[in-house]
Amino acid sequence: MKLIGRLFLTVFLFIIATIVFGLGYMGYIPTIANLLGTNKPKDLGIRFTEQDRVEAHAKSGVEYGTLPATTSDELSIQRFGKHNVDTIWTSAQASALMNNRPWKFWPYQNVQVKFNADGSAEVSGGLNKAVVPNYAAAIGIPKVAVEFAMKLLPPNPVFYLKMKASLKDNQIETFEPQTFQLNQIPLPVNAFLSFNPRLIGEVNAQFSANMLSDLVKVKNKRSLIIGYINDRLSGYSSFFYAKESRILENKLIYKGTLADQEATVR
Repeated sequence: MKLIGRLFLTVFLFIIATIVFGLGYMGYIPTIANLLGTNKPKDLGIRFTEQDRVEAHAKSGVEYGTLPATTSDELSIQRFGKHNVDTIWTSAQASALMNNRPWKFWPYQNVQVKFNADGSAEVSGGLNKAVVPNYAAAIGIPKVAVEFAMKLLPPNPVFYLKMKASLKDNQIETFEPQTFQLNQIPLPVNAFLSFNPRLIGEVNAQFSANMLSDLVKVKNKRSLIIGYINDRLSGYSSFFYAKESRILENKLIYKGTLADQEATVR
């Protein structure tokens, strides 16, 4: 009996240790994640300087302004006017811009962006989880979707994304996600985006009260995501219009318009 008791205790402790290790690896236990290094963004080998930031900002032609601190989250970033842009950003310049946005609710940290010869882009970085709801409110993401995501995100989320993407006449031309990782855990991109043709107009109905249930039921997620992004792009057309945007090796080619001024809560 003592032997059986010891065996049961050993198995029980092993299961507990496995659970703790797994949660730590995924970032839900910060101390273990620190030891394992799973809460650090993937290094893409991109290094940028202050000069990259200055040049990238100059190429955009966007002037940064400041909004009152009392401005609501939904209006915490505003754009005014527009001008034509025909330029190329390098991987280092894009990385510099991603790490230097003067907005209180900009959630991306320690970001590296890499443009590849096959038309794909890789992005790695961290998320400031505390400001994700504010950021989402400003860019119009449904609140129920944000609440669902906040429950799943570990305390210190890091991500890695690789995908092919391009824009033509301010609509998605290419949308091919290849890899997505959260705290170094690969997520099943192909299963998530499994395509079963339906009407794009269902998107609002699909993002309803029971988010988890809906997410399981929706079959045409790729189509819905493309439709959602295209809808957002149409809404931004007063200041952002991508006549052409595509990726080459170490290059993001952009032809279109950008805002004259971007004002934010600091």
